[in-house]
Amino acid sequence: MKRIAITAIACSLAMAIQAQNFEDAVRFGRQPNPGTARSAAMGGAFTALGGDISAISSNPAGIGVFRKSEVSLTPLLNFAKTEASGEKMNKTAFQLGGLGGVLSFYSPAFNWKSFNIGFYYTNLNNFNRNTRQTVAVSNNSFTDMLAMSAGQAESDDLDGFTTGLAYDAYLLNRDPETGYYHSILGAEEDVAQVKDIEERGYQGEYTLAFGTNFQDKLYIGASIGIQSIYYKMTSHFQEAPDVDSPSGLDYYNFLEYKKMNGVGTNVKFGIIYRPIPELRIGAAIHSPTWYSMNYSMSTAMDSYFITPPQGEEAYNFWTPSYKMDIDYDIRTPWRATVGLAAVLGQKAIISADYEFIKYTNANFQNASDGYDYRNENDVIQSYLRPTHNFRTGAEFRANSIVSLRAGYNFLNSPYHETDKAYNRIQSWSTGIGLNFGAFYCDASFTHRWSKNETIFYSYYDAEDPSLDIVSQPTQNKLKTNEARITFGIRF
Repeated sequence: MKRIAITAIACSLAMAIQAQNFEDAVRFGRQPNPGTARSAAMGGAFTALGGDISAISSNPAGIGVFRKSEVSLTPLLNFAKTEASGEKMNKTAFQLGGLGGVLSFYSPAFNWKSFNIGFYYTNLNNFNRNTRQTVAVSNNSFTDMLAMSAGQAESDDLDGFTTGLAYDAYLLNRDPETGYYHSILGAEEDVAQVKDIEERGYQGEYTLAFGTNFQDKLYIGASIGIQSIYYKMTSHFQEAPDVDSPSGLDYYNFLEYKKMNGVGTNVKFGIIYRPIPELRIGAAIHSPTWYSMNYSMSTAMDSYFITPPQGEEAYNFWTPSYKMDIDYDIRTPWRATVGLAAVLGQKAIISADYEFIKYTNANFQNASDGYDYRNENDVIQSYLRPTHNFRTGAEFRANSIVSLRAGYNFLNSPYHETDKAYNRIQSWSTGIGLNFGAFYCDASFTHRWSKNETIFYSYYDAEDPSLDIVSQPTQNKLKTNEARITFGIRF
């Protein structure tokens, strides 16, 4: 039997961590969830409005608009749908969308009319999603990529997360004369591929905000935020020869498990100015969030043979999983927003926001085990770009009790890519509000959609492009329907 795959941790990190970090800069930097049902219904366009408790997450000056104290609770129900390669997968999740309150100390007799304090928890991201991707006929195999990655390494020096597992599962053989590895599948053999991905988790923020009001014209605010992340991903990749293979292979499985959790801090500053009662202008700047993260990962592989490899009696070969656990720091991008809102008497509100996020500002550092993240940071500089995002919303007050709302939210792609339609996140939303004075209740519905293109694996040879191996891409459509309801009390 072949040896059990063991390799140095530094060698494993190069293959196992790099892509994950590159994705993290985007995954944790994009925050599409807007907080309360009112904010969600209006597309999150509250930079210039304020007066909504979740607005302190986007512009802390909004807390200065409050003239009464308030507490609110927002549960949400998320329905995530993924369509990839004709396969449709669904996942439903119930989460806390927001919870918090504002203490308002309003004194109309003074120029500085109020000093308000607010605390709010908001759900920034929902990572719950199931995905199935398939390639019915592929003219290259994951094992081809692994063979090229293995190069001429000694078997004891193979990567324990990938190539070492494939070698122990009898999916790679080494040429004794050249020292190079090759797949047990022939060069002309087609394979069928399927990958199931299960993602779970959330990203939330606890915000402590302070705001003041000068003559009901200028509102100034600042906040301290503590963000928390929990993300878990399990994937199952299976590959099988399209027809009976001379190798005797029936199929094999490659399993991956990744988990990240961490805590980070940030600060935010904002202003809102009312030059005339009908017009509000707002602006805010958000510092990066500095996270301390823990990352754990394991992989495993097993193979099933119709005919055992020569010299072996078993039909099934299972390789034990290889595990890794490291700590590191991540800095998410900084962002700035400006907003403009028109308040038309007591009947209507129209609001619009522009947001700038500098993804190239993201950075990884201080990893345990002495791992050097400079390569990953170079990748961020090369493949990410600053983005320009837009939000708009409207509210119509039918009477003193009922308000109708609608909104649109556009998050541009942070990637340098040919097809700009990929990796954009767009949403439209609608909602209704009921105001009974001391008590209010808001409800919203949001439909969010995006699409992207992904590959299972790739190998690029810097000297000979003819040796490049890239799996067939899969087109993925990601849709989310989300319902929120907010219950609030003013006092």
